[in-house]
Amino acid sequence: MVFGRRKPVDQNDVEEADTDHIDLTNDDGHKSADDAADEEDESADHDTAKGVKSLLDEVTILDAPKGKNLEDFSGEEKTGEAIAQFLLQAIEEIGPANVLQVITDNASNCKSAGREIQKVHNHIFWSPCVVHTLNLVFKDFANKFAWMVDTYQTGKVIVKFFRNHQHFLALFRGKSELDLLKVSKTRFASHYILLKRLMEVREALTTSVVSSKWKDLVRACDTETKNAANAIVKNIMDERFWDEIGIILDITKPLYYVIKFSDGEGPKAGDIYEKMDNMLGEIKDVMTKEDNPHKDDWPLVNDIILDRHYRMEQREYLATPAPGGGQRKAPNEDSEVMQGVMEAFSRIAEDKKEYATLREEFNKFIMKKGLYALPPVQADAATMNAIDWWFNYGSETPNLNEVAKRVLSQPISSSSAERNWSTYSFIHNVKRNKLNTKTTDKLVFIHANERLKRRFSEGYNAGPHYKWDVEPDNSLLEDSSLKLEQLRWASLEDVAAEPPQKKRRTENTTK
Repeated sequence: MVFGRRKPVDQNDVEEADTDHIDLTNDDGHKSADDAADEEDESADHDTAKGVKSLLDEVTILDAPKGKNLEDFSGEEKTGEAIAQFLLQAIEEIGPANVLQVITDNASNCKSAGREIQKVHNHIFWSPCVVHTLNLVFKDFANKFAWMVDTYQTGKVIVKFFRNHQHFLALFRGKSELDLLKVSKTRFASHYILLKRLMEVREALTTSVVSSKWKDLVRACDTETKNAANAIVKNIMDERFWDEIGIILDITKPLYYVIKFSDGEGPKAGDIYEKMDNMLGEIKDVMTKEDNPHKDDWPLVNDIILDRHYRMEQREYLATPAPGGGQRKAPNEDSEVMQGVMEAFSRIAEDKKEYATLREEFNKFIMKKGLYALPPVQADAATMNAIDWWFNYGSETPNLNEVAKRVLSQPISSSSAERNWSTYSFIHNVKRNKLNTKTTDKLVFIHANERLKRRFSEGYNAGPHYKWDVEPDNSLLEDSSLKLEQLRWASLEDVAAEPPQKKRRTENTTK
C-alpha cells in the first residue's frame, strides 16, 4: 500500500491524508536468505476464502488518477521486483511528491519491493503493517512457550466440543448470555479473544457441567463422546487451567490494546511508538511479579517483542522499556529518537539547504523559542491532538510544520484496505468463481457503497434489521465481522454488549 502526501497540506487535507493509496497484497515470490525467518509472515494472516482464485491475484488502486481501479495479476509471478515495478508505476501516476510512505505486510517479497522503492525515491519510507507485525508476536509466543500453547489448545478443545454437540451447546446457551467464540487463526489476536471469552463465560460453563441435565446427556452418548465430555469437565473444574488463562490474559492484554488501537483508520503515526514502548514496560511489570510462575520467561518474551520491532525498522527505540507505562524522555534527551529524526530529515529534504533549515527549526522547537515559549502553547501540547497543535502553532517553524503534519497524518496499518476482502468474499467465492476482474470490481464497489448508505438509516442500529449486513447470529468470528468489531472496540474490562438476537428457528428444549 502507498500512503501519504509530500506536498504542503491544509486543515481539510488531514482527514484525507491516506486518499492516494494502493492496496497490494501478495502470497508468493522468492525469498532471500535474509528473509527466511519471515516465512511464516506470508499470507497466513489474510482472511481469503479457501478454494477460490486468490484475492492476492488482484491489485486494487483506490482514488488513483485516470480512473484506474483494478489490475488483474493472476498468472503473474509476484516477486519483489514485480511488485516494486507496479508500485513505482502507481507512484508515478499519483506523483512522487504526493507519496511519503509505503505500507505492506511482512511477506518477504513485499519487503523486498519496499526496499526497491526506497532506492528509487529516497524520500519515501517503507513500513510494515503494525497490526500484522504485532499479531505475529502472539504466534511467536505460541511457538516458544509450551504452557501458553497447552492452555490455548485446551480452550479450543472446550469450544470445539460444545459447538460440535448441539445438546450440550443448548444447555450452555441456556445459562449464558454470551456465546462461545470459535476464532479463526486468520483473525488478529485470536489467542486473546478466545481465552478472554472463555473467562467471561466461566460461571456458565461450570454450572453446565455440574447440572443433572449434563449427566443425563453424557449417559446417553457413545463411549467416545463420554470420554470427551469427562475430559471437558475435568478441564473446566481445574483451577490451574483458569489461573493460567488469567496469567496469559494479563501478559497479552497490553499487546491486545496496541493491536486494537492500530487496527483502525486515521492518522496514528504520532502515537504508536509511545504505545509500543509502554506496552513493553507493562508486559515486563506483569512478567516479573514474584507470584508469576513464568517470570523466568521474561527475557525470552522481551527478545521476541524486540525482534519483531527491529524487523519494523524501529532500531533501538524499544531497547529500554518504560516501566509501568511511564513517559519517555524529551526527544533531545533520547539519542535513539534524535538519530531517527536526523535520518528522516536527510531523506525528506530535497537539498542541503532544506536539510539545514529543518535542523535549525527543529532546534527552535526543542529549545522552546519564540511562540513555543508561551505557557498556553506548552499547555496545549499536553492536551491537544498533535496535528491540531501543529496547525495552530506551527507557523513559528513553517518548514518543520509541513513535515510534522505530513508525518503525523500517516496511518500505521493496511487494515482499512484489507477490509475490502470481506466484501469481495461475498461476491467471489467457491460457488461463484467465474466472474472476470472488471465485473467483480463493479459488484464490490456497489456492495460496499450500498452497505455504507444503509448504515445511515434509522433501522440499521436497532430493530429486527439490526446490522443486517454482518450476520449477528453467527458466532464464528471468521464469519461474523459484527462480533469481531464489537469485541475489538469494547472495553476489555467490561463484558462486550451482545447485539439484539434474532429468534432461533428451533427453541431450546433442554431446559
